[in-house]
Amino acid sequence: MASISRAEALNILKTRNNLSDEEALTAFINLVSIKEIDDALNDIANMDKKHYLEQHPYEIYYSEHDNRYRTYLPPKKEGEKRKAITSVSKENLEKKIIDYYKQLEETTLVDTFEKLYPSFLDYKAKETSLANAHKLDWVWNTYYKDADIVKCKFDSISTSKLKSWFLDQIAERGLTSRKYKEMKTLMNMLYDYAIDSDLLMRNVSRTIRNISYKKFAVKPEKKQTEQVYVDDEEKRLICTALSQYEKTGNTAYLGVCLNFTLALRVGEVVALKTSDFSETLVHIQRQEVKYYRKSTNGEIIRDGYEIVPHGKTLNADRELFLTKNAKVFLSMIVQANEQRGFHSEYLLLDKTGERMHNDAINNVLRRLNRMIKTTQKGNHSIRKTCISNMGESRALSDEELRIFAGHKDFSTTEKYYMHATSSIDKRSDAYEQAISGKIGDVFKYLQTCSNQ
Repeated sequence: MASISRAEALNILKTRNNLSDEEALTAFINLVSIKEIDDALNDIANMDKKHYLEQHPYEIYYSEHDNRYRTYLPPKKEGEKRKAITSVSKENLEKKIIDYYKQLEETTLVDTFEKLYPSFLDYKAKETSLANAHKLDWVWNTYYKDADIVKCKFDSISTSKLKSWFLDQIAERGLTSRKYKEMKTLMNMLYDYAIDSDLLMRNVSRTIRNISYKKFAVKPEKKQTEQVYVDDEEKRLICTALSQYEKTGNTAYLGVCLNFTLALRVGEVVALKTSDFSETLVHIQRQEVKYYRKSTNGEIIRDGYEIVPHGKTLNADRELFLTKNAKVFLSMIVQANEQRGFHSEYLLLDKTGERMHNDAINNVLRRLNRMIKTTQKGNHSIRKTCISNMGESRALSDEELRIFAGHKDFSTTEKYYMHATSSIDKRSDAYEQAISGKIGDVFKYLQTCSNQ
C-alpha cells in the first residue's frame, strides 16, 4: 500500500525538482509508466524522506542503556539549546525528525504578510467565526491585497516604514479616522498572529500611534432628519404600516410598529419567539445573523441566515417593558398567525409560515419611507427614535436607558442613540425660553428706559 497520496506525490515532485504543475504531472506519469503506481508513490515518499534526513546534522544512535534510538533536534532560534529526542524504533525517530524539518521549512518560507495571510484567515475562522473571517477578508482585499507592504519581508518593515505607508494610504484613499482604524486593526492582528507563530518578536503596527487628526478626511455628520423620525413622522409611518397590513396581511408591517416600542436591532426583531413574552416583559436573548460557509476552493461565501443563542454583545441579553401599544401590536401578530393556522415558535412569519428574515423588515420599511415621503431610514433609525423619545421624556434614569438599549455603557447610548426628535422650527419656543429667558424683550426694556 502506498504511503502517500497522488496529490502529495505531485507536490513533492514539484517542490523538490522546482517543476511547474504540468511538469510535475508529466514526471509522475512517466514514473508510473515503468512501475506500479503504489511503488511509484513509495519511491517519491522515500525521495522526500531522504531530502529531510540529509539535512539532519546529528547522529542517530541506539542506546543500550534504555533500548531507545536517540538524536538531537537543532535549535529553532539563535541562543536556544538543541533538543534531545528518543523513540523505541528508528522509523518513528526518523518521522519525528522529518516532521520537525517540514515544520521548520514551512516557517522559513513564510516571511511576508502576503504568505502569512491564508493561514491567518483559517485561524481566525476557527478562533471566532466564518462571518468574522469574511469581514477580515473584505478588509484585506480592500486595503492590503497586492500592496507593496505585504510583499516586504518581515525584518525590512520598520516603524517609520509602516507609518509612512499608513500615511500614504490615508492621503491617497481619503480615509476617515474610523476607516484608518479598520485598516490598522487588521495589521495589528496579523502581527499578533506572526508573533504567536514564532515568526516575529515585536508588533511594529501597535507601536504606531498619535497620527494627527488633521490627516484624516472628515465624514459629514448625518443630519438629524436622516437619523431619527422627527415631528409627526413616527406617527404617520406607524399609521401607514397599519393601513398596509390591513391591505396585504403582511405581518412585517406589524413588526415595524412593534419595534417602535422595543428599539431592537433588526436581527433581534426577527428572532423573537412567542415564548419570550410574558404579561409585562419580553426577554431579548437571541438574534439572526448571516450564515457563511467555505466553498470547495476555500473561499468564504454567504449562504443565508441562522439564529444564534446570543445577542450582539454580552449586554444584549435583557428584559424590556411592554407598553400598552406594544401589547396591542403583539396581539395583532399572534392573532394573524393563528388565523392562518401557523404554529411556529417564532413570532414574525412569512406568508408560508416560515420564520421571517431581516430583509422582510427592511423591505417594508423602505416602502413605508417612500409612502410618507421622508428620507430613507433603516431599522436603526427606529431604534434611535425610540431611545431618543425615552431620553426626552426624562421619566427614566440613564441606567434604565442603557439596559433598554442593550449597551455596556450609557456613554454609547447617549452619544450615538439620543437625538432631538423635533425639527428646529418646531422647537422655536424652547430655544426662546432657553436662550432669552433671562434677557426677555430687551428692546421693549430699552424703550422703557429711554422714556424715563
